[in-house]
Amino acid sequence: MKKIFILLLTITSAYLSASYAQESPKAILPKLSAYTKQYFADRKQYSSKTILLGYVYKKINNKPYLSAFIRVNAGMEESLLNRLGIYVGTKAGNVWTIQVPADNIDAIITISGIGYIDLDMPIFPLLDSARKQTRADSAQKGISLPIPVTGKNVIVGVIDAGFDYNHPTMYDTTYSKYRIQRVWAQKASGTPPTGFAYGNEMADTNAIKTAGNDTIILSHGTHVAGIAVGSGYGSNTANSQYRGMAFESDIVLVGIMPAPSEWAVAGESDIVDGMSYIYKYAATVGKPAVINLSWGATIGPHDGNSLFNQACDALTGAGKIFVCAAGNNGEDTVHLQKTFTLTDTVVSTFVTFSPYLPANNRQTWVDVWGNPGNTFCFTVKLYNANTAIDSTAQICLTDTSRSFTLIGSNNDTCFVSMAMTDAEYNGKPHALLHFYSKVNDNICLTTKSLNGVVNMWEGYVLPPEGYYGYLKQLSYPWAVSGDANMTVSDIGCTKSAITVAAYTSKASFRNISNHILSYAGAIRGQIAPFSSFGPTEDLRVKPDIAAPGFALASSVNSYDTSYSASGTNYSSIVHAYTTNSKKYNYAMLAGTSMASPCVAGIVGMMLQLNPTLTPDSVKAILATSAITDTYTGILPAAGNTTWGHGKINAYRALRTIASNLSVENTQNADPLECILFPNPNKGSFTISYKGKMPEVLTVSVYDISGRLIYMQEWRIGTGYNTRQFNPGPMTKGIYIVKIAGASGLNTIKMIEE
Repeated sequence: MKKIFILLLTITSAYLSASYAQESPKAILPKLSAYTKQYFADRKQYSSKTILLGYVYKKINNKPYLSAFIRVNAGMEESLLNRLGIYVGTKAGNVWTIQVPADNIDAIITISGIGYIDLDMPIFPLLDSARKQTRADSAQKGISLPIPVTGKNVIVGVIDAGFDYNHPTMYDTTYSKYRIQRVWAQKASGTPPTGFAYGNEMADTNAIKTAGNDTIILSHGTHVAGIAVGSGYGSNTANSQYRGMAFESDIVLVGIMPAPSEWAVAGESDIVDGMSYIYKYAATVGKPAVINLSWGATIGPHDGNSLFNQACDALTGAGKIFVCAAGNNGEDTVHLQKTFTLTDTVVSTFVTFSPYLPANNRQTWVDVWGNPGNTFCFTVKLYNANTAIDSTAQICLTDTSRSFTLIGSNNDTCFVSMAMTDAEYNGKPHALLHFYSKVNDNICLTTKSLNGVVNMWEGYVLPPEGYYGYLKQLSYPWAVSGDANMTVSDIGCTKSAITVAAYTSKASFRNISNHILSYAGAIRGQIAPFSSFGPTEDLRVKPDIAAPGFALASSVNSYDTSYSASGTNYSSIVHAYTTNSKKYNYAMLAGTSMASPCVAGIVGMMLQLNPTLTPDSVKAILATSAITDTYTGILPAAGNTTWGHGKINAYRALRTIASNLSVENTQNADPLECILFPNPNKGSFTISYKGKMPEVLTVSVYDISGRLIYMQEWRIGTGYNTRQFNPGPMTKGIYIVKIAGASGLNTIKMIEE
């Protein structure tokens, strides 16, 4: 593995002035995030390198482009960017995603129409019985519901990597209908989707099947998709044992990881572009959409105000829902909070490295955020036992970047760099510290301030994986350890997101070799030990809901050799199905990555009944219908920072939606036997009716004055019947829909938007 480390050098005012020379002195130039300053310092240090590890690049026309978010000022013209060779992707309010030529990056900091530039941060994946645990099986059967609820006529988008496009679970339950409608392989060469400059879009079924996969090095995406939407074909028990939630939904996949030989990595702007792509496709086919993301990182302000958070909030809305994993840091002391006073001005902790990093590549980041208007200072020291052997100067927060080299007791080096800004996009002071250590000594980080609160998080991304060291006291009584509070990922802190914790639904399983394997420390029904905790930095309750995530069986990528007989993951396989001489496996995985698609699939089922649900209405329904038990305890009305509002209950949530859709007046029919949706609607609606016998119904629509404006006969059979009606454009207001037949009369109040 290449050994590439990041050093931050001071970006002097002379350097910035030279970069800005072509602008008028009175122009208001873009403000740079700490991470963006880190890039410029690295680039100055490594001027001979076009590609720097740790940054998010894309290959466009075989040239490297840097990915970034920008916050634009009113009146910003896209043509100013286009003239510099910059591509604009998603426009989410005043937050845009862009791709900047790596050899012309200086140009962007000269554009006065941009208020803020934030280079993209890399992210990584956050790694049966779930349908019973969530009560989704009852909803799929239609028990006491007007129809079986399976996600039909809903788009479920999965943004991930490691997709097997040909796995039988991507078909319907008879293995005859292929359900993947679109694929956007963002890091592949080919034809980009309309409105984007990179990747390869595939809309043709044969092209998708021929491509086969987006990457062969992992199975995360296939497993996640199988939980959310898999038909379970080829699994045990009449092809249903490993079936997912919304198993009749249409599928859109966005692959965000390149081939192992590529230098591009996945970043937050990829997610925003993927969301925009999926929602736009759903709009073209007139269907609601829910998107699942099971990736994240510990770095970020965790207050719901990052440019990523703002873009997500701008993209979501009625019929456009975003679900994400809370994170897997529930056992990791990666967070530390300190409240400073005039008499308590110092906090010290020791920065450690993930034991899973290569021995020659011990790196980590510590991301530090303060209160608006406050400031803080740093000192980094090396300790050999109780002796401090080298130290940086005390560095107080300024709008610059600094770097230091500390010499350890082995006469080797610990590199320390600090990229700082006095006010980020959320108005908060921010410093991103990078450590690269070749010494054996303990690294002490001391933070000083006279007032305010400082929060810091540790983590590191070495694509495609995330690594966590810990903030520790070690054996120093004057130091403190971190905690696992506020470890919900920064992505999970998005205000409109449904953020999902994981609980234990399975403590052991029998694998394909007939061996019983058990998970140490797993207690069935309890929160998963790894599930991240809230709250957000601004003290909102996150996660929102909990779902099974420890552990779930689902489909895995047939191209992933780690699931071969000699592979490292073979023991987790629980079932194999062979068709056309090709073996397709189902295997066990654990993580909030698995809990999130449970919820995304259930939200897809909810959208089948009411396609106009908003993020807030979904959250409200999930909260009021959630399961509480002896493990969750009695939860406050606002939920708590472990469970959110409790364990998701798909059946109760769908019953709630169905009962809210219909207001009936009938003498011999169950109120839930007939529903009308969406309600409100815009000129067309669907009625689902459970017939007791074959007959002809009359569907009539009256305005509020009682005037008949539409009538249609409907021949039904015994059992479930569904039909769409199109009265045409109607004035906004309240209407009465009557469904009349030999079985009785149902009257439903309908709202026209």
